[in-house]
Amino acid sequence: MEYIQLNNESPDAVEALAGGIAHDFNNLLAAIKGHASLMMNSIKPSDPLFGHITEIIDCIDKGSEIANQLLGFAKVDAYYTSSIDVNRLVRRAMENLDLKGKRVVLDVDLDTKSLVINADSDKINQVIGAIVDNALLAMPEGGTLSVVTEAAAILNGTAEAYGLDTGFFVKITLTDTGMGMNCETLEKIFKPFYSANHLNYPEKKGLGLTFAREIVQNHNGVIDVWSSVDVGSAFSIILPLAEPIENADLPSADERLVLGNEAVLLVDDEQRILTVGREICKALGYSVITADSGKKALEIYAAKKDEINLVILDMIMPEMNGLETFLELKKQNPHIKVLLSTGYSIDEKAQEMLRNGCKGYILKPYSVIDFSHKIREVLEL
Repeated sequence: MEYIQLNNESPDAVEALAGGIAHDFNNLLAAIKGHASLMMNSIKPSDPLFGHITEIIDCIDKGSEIANQLLGFAKVDAYYTSSIDVNRLVRRAMENLDLKGKRVVLDVDLDTKSLVINADSDKINQVIGAIVDNALLAMPEGGTLSVVTEAAAILNGTAEAYGLDTGFFVKITLTDTGMGMNCETLEKIFKPFYSANHLNYPEKKGLGLTFAREIVQNHNGVIDVWSSVDVGSAFSIILPLAEPIENADLPSADERLVLGNEAVLLVDDEQRILTVGREICKALGYSVITADSGKKALEIYAAKKDEINLVILDMIMPEMNGLETFLELKKQNPHIKVLLSTGYSIDEKAQEMLRNGCKGYILKPYSVIDFSHKIREVLEL
């Protein structure tokens, strides 16, 4: 892992002040969040105060984002770079999106090849988050958010236009079907605290896109933007491609298998998925029961619900789909833990499941590492 300190020159008074405020602010938020978490752990979810404490913690997290933006403004933020698989990073970012109630369909198309960059994963996640926030604001009535990753060769005139050296790059493109932006707005979206609310965007002023562009530039890349009013917008994050994945650094703690010992009910109408899923779960330490249909899953769960800790449920199945199966399972156990296993589209049925208490989803095809982490996330909710 490489450590980079940006801008070694002494910061001026404004930068020093911003950095000091951000540091103290983050420390204060950390203390508040610690106490709030202790209170949350001392009460039940049914307690009237539980929702208030949850909201407090959410506000703390939003405040921390602002503090991190101040750190960026102060130019004292450090970058910790390592070899990152872009597909894995994007997949995790999309799986962590909260689309409940937004009527937004998520469509993800990841390159089949490993795309490795040398980057700070937290910073690139911040870039993706800023662009996704912008996309969701542009779709207040709903729409489609598409995410595509691919390798691209950028040569000669194109490289010169971007201000890049010629070579091979990774391209992450996020496209929305929102209200779009005119030329005047496009010229201003990366300015600090700029608001596009004159185009009927919900009011939101901040530094998200400003720092997104700065982060990408500090990684020797660019953000390319296209937009058309009433059609939508597309943001392309273009970053230098690094060495093949087999030459990457050893995996971090977040990239290692997480084991367990609970009982899992795996539901899928594809026998091949059941076979490989059973073997993966067993290798991770879980005991596994399989069902090849929603109806069979209901029968098994009715007989063994006291033994089953988690249901991993496919969405697209004949006769009884994932949503129908989930709703019936909820009748048997309102507190059931269900992980939705689905393809590259989070449609209305999937969103309805999430609104009704499905604990999470994972996109197919998934790696064993990602699968192991997602199972633990849901089981520990």
